Amino acid sequence: MYLIDGKAVSKIVKEEVKKEIKELGIKPKLLVIIVGNDSASMVYVSSKEKACKQCLIEAETVRLDENSSQKDVIDVIEKANKDKNVNGILVQLPLPDHIDTEYVINKIDPDKDVDGLTNINQGKLVNGAKSIIPCTPKGIMRLFREYAIDLNGKNAIV
Repeated sequence: MYLIDGKAVSKIVKEEVKKEIKELGIKPKLLVIIVGNDSASMVYVSSKEKACKQCLIEAETVRLDENSSQKDVIDVIEKANKDKNVNGILVQLPLPDHIDTEYVINKIDPDKDVDGLTNINQGKLVNGAKSIIPCTPKGIMRLFREYAIDLNGKNAIV
């Protein structure tokens, strides 16, 4: 049995990110797109904004009304894809039912897809190519490494 302190590891990771950003001398920017007023999504986006600030990452959130069209969302993505000041794009899920999530996600430039959800990034991940790894599994693996938890021979349930 292991006691894992995710908050402590989060502090370590944030300091590492901040240090790397300072060393690189860059000012990264994340664009978050949220459609609608889902309360859990609003809290999650707020925590992302706070984490970005702690890590010296500029975060901009585009909030669209729940009745916004799929085209409205794609227009924001396409503008961010072309913006050289935007390094990462994140579409907060879930999207309203009238919007095709997979179609929208795949409009994100794979190089700016911070969640690693585009078909291109998922394909790279499955094939073992260098890719953007989705944050939740990457974070879990970091916790295991931080606590030297050996997963060989273990069964995992997600």
